[in-house]
Amino acid sequence: MVTEDIKYAIKKLKIEDIDGISKIGEGAWHSVYRIKRKMEADIVIRIKKEKAYGQLQEFNELDLKTEYESSKAYYELANQCSVNICPSFFSYFLDESIVFTVESFMGEGKRIQDLTNLEAYTLGKKLGYFFRDMHGKEPGIKGFGNLLWNGKQLEGSLKQDIAHIWQSDNNYYENVMYKLIGTDLELFNKDIIVEKILTIIKKRRGNQQSIALVNQDITPENIIFGCHNVALIDPFPKLDFNLKYAGYFVFCYKFLLMAYSNAPRYQKYHYKDHYEALSKMADGFIYGYIDVNEYLYKQIMDEYILWTLLETYENYEMLHKEELSYKTLLQMGDKDMINQRLEMCLEQLVKLCKTN
Repeated sequence: MVTEDIKYAIKKLKIEDIDGISKIGEGAWHSVYRIKRKMEADIVIRIKKEKAYGQLQEFNELDLKTEYESSKAYYELANQCSVNICPSFFSYFLDESIVFTVESFMGEGKRIQDLTNLEAYTLGKKLGYFFRDMHGKEPGIKGFGNLLWNGKQLEGSLKQDIAHIWQSDNNYYENVMYKLIGTDLELFNKDIIVEKILTIIKKRRGNQQSIALVNQDITPENIIFGCHNVALIDPFPKLDFNLKYAGYFVFCYKFLLMAYSNAPRYQKYHYKDHYEALSKMADGFIYGYIDVNEYLYKQIMDEYILWTLLETYENYEMLHKEELSYKTLLQMGDKDMINQRLEMCLEQLVKLCKTN
């Protein structure tokens, strides 16, 4: 269905050689349309919704510029690492009446649910190669943490000395661990968890990682899986430590996606039913990223354990809130779902601490 919003966006862009308009996506924040053109390449228009997670999205030009300039910066840096892994064209339009982006159409691709294990492994390997290069690239943006548009350019929200930030990062994990073992949870393997986390943190403190422009949303909905190649769209960038986010990819595809299969936001993807393909994707990623460096493999797996620790404690905290917000109910589910996930997290945490 061609809505008034998409008609208005097309008019603003002055597109005339249209051969078809189709809605190709419906996320929490945007409605996504493909515009087929007769003489030029197809494009994608993402129209910002009036409401997200039940709340009205107010027009805030600074926040919107931060969001879209961040995507633009990520696309540009990513394409320097691997040609056309991200849209080569990206722009945006901001007005109180309508907000939208326009970018290159990157193809239709397959759902991860339709990939064979071999295809998943091979495409995961390509992602590993890409992220290794991306994480080794100088971001060209000063600071650390969440990105902000200062009126002229992007910058990280933190301006502290990087060595201080690194040790604060390590302190945070340690504090979360002590909070977790101090809860009323029946942790029969407390000693194993404590020993492993403290060992990881001790080694980690002396091996400061590099700052990279990382992507916090590498779920399959934002990756286009082709027959031989992959493309990344709709990133959520920030400045953070490189191996930490290599570990996040493994954590996501080895555990997190399956753990959230019961949450309303993710139920339609049936990730739990496709664990093998997701796990193979992570295996391929590791192969591509480490380039036979066993020490690097150990570091990435340690980061996987730390992400599992954080997820365990986050679910515990949510379980003990008096009331859950509408957004939390969609993203994490009700308290029964959160409790089930908490049990999965604990089991996974102990398993990882025993075997890695």
